[in-house]
Amino acid sequence: MQTDNTKIGLAVKQAARWQLVAIIFVATVSLLFAGVNAAISAVLGGFSVLVGSFFGARFVRGTGDAGATGVIVALLKAEAIKILVIVVALFATFKFYAGLVPVALIGGLAVSALFAGAGLRTINEDIKK
Repeated sequence: MQTDNTKIGLAVKQAARWQLVAIIFVATVSLLFAGVNAAISAVLGGFSVLVGSFFGARFVRGTGDAGATGVIVALLKAEAIKILVIVVALFATFKFYAGLVPVALIGGLAVSALFAGAGLRTINEDIKK
């Protein structure tokens, strides 16, 4: 079980790196085409997903039931925590950042979310080999 936890931890870290690269890319493109406020908006959108993923992953590590039902319930709870953290982060962004560029924020959010899923799926395939 320890090797499985180690592999999962490495997969999550690698997916987070991919998310960071994607966030930096979207922020750079936003900076070039729409200015500093767009770049900051893209970073805030991307980091909301990254932080949500972090808290969701932390929640899953604390569960001890290894049965199929326990795993599904833990994953659903972790996903709910992730979504809640993302919603709170986005609400705070909308509330407190006056220079918000919504298209850039959604771009950073979408790319970060896509790279999180794609990164974990690709890493999972590598682990199976």
